[in-house]
Amino acid sequence: MEHEVLIGTVKNIKQFEVNFEKRFYHIPEAVLPKNMLPVEYVALYLPAGTFGDEDGCIRYYGKITKTEIVKRKEINEIPSNNGEVMYYRFFVEEWKLLEHPIIRECGGIYAKAFTTLEKLLSARKLSDIVNTERAVAKKVRNYGFTESETAKIEVTKDPVGVKLLTKRINEAAGKEKILPVQITKYLLEKGYLKIVLDEKTKTENRVPTEKGIGLGIENFWEINKFYREYSKNYYSEAAQRFVIAHLNEIILITIDEAYKNE
Repeated sequence: MEHEVLIGTVKNIKQFEVNFEKRFYHIPEAVLPKNMLPVEYVALYLPAGTFGDEDGCIRYYGKITKTEIVKRKEINEIPSNNGEVMYYRFFVEEWKLLEHPIIRECGGIYAKAFTTLEKLLSARKLSDIVNTERAVAKKVRNYGFTESETAKIEVTKDPVGVKLLTKRINEAAGKEKILPVQITKYLLEKGYLKIVLDEKTKTENRVPTEKGIGLGIENFWEINKFYREYSKNYYSEAAQRFVIAHLNEIILITIDEAYKNE
């Protein structure tokens, strides 16, 4: 069966530790097409940086013993603000270490992929099972930014917000190729931003981590036209150049993925 193994992304080291110790994996119900279920196994894709500087890879897989559909708040091992969203919870018999880690050469998995157990156990590269190199090359070729386009993007010594930065990027390309949420999602995944809940405003805000501050991202509180406080990030010249240098990775994040808060 071509979809007997679900390859699910682990977003950070905390999720990996909980999923591994408690022997389960969870993913939003909306992400999984109904025609790809049921699945018999789940494998964990660890994005680049999950364990320090190590590149993205798959190291562990396990046989699913039970599947439940639950509200996110019922997965209390990893608290979330998406409490009412429906999730699949896959219970795993035990996590097994692959004989050889399956290494990412290019691209990656932003939510999920499917494969067979035979391919999973024999693969050495991620493209052996999910054709990431071909898919990445096609998307970059069709939607990516050329060197001439990135060379035209205005970069300033004065820090700018992500909306203005995105506007400059799209103006240089001559059309809308990217949205601010895709840039934010990328920086969240790479550990430059994190989500925090502000107790005073009761809002979730994306603020720079120590890594992000080192890159040149600063966070300030401002007042909008309705006299309400809101959090805004500003990108220094170095941070602007970092985003521009990684545009062809950022466009690989789909709009649906970018709008997910989890």
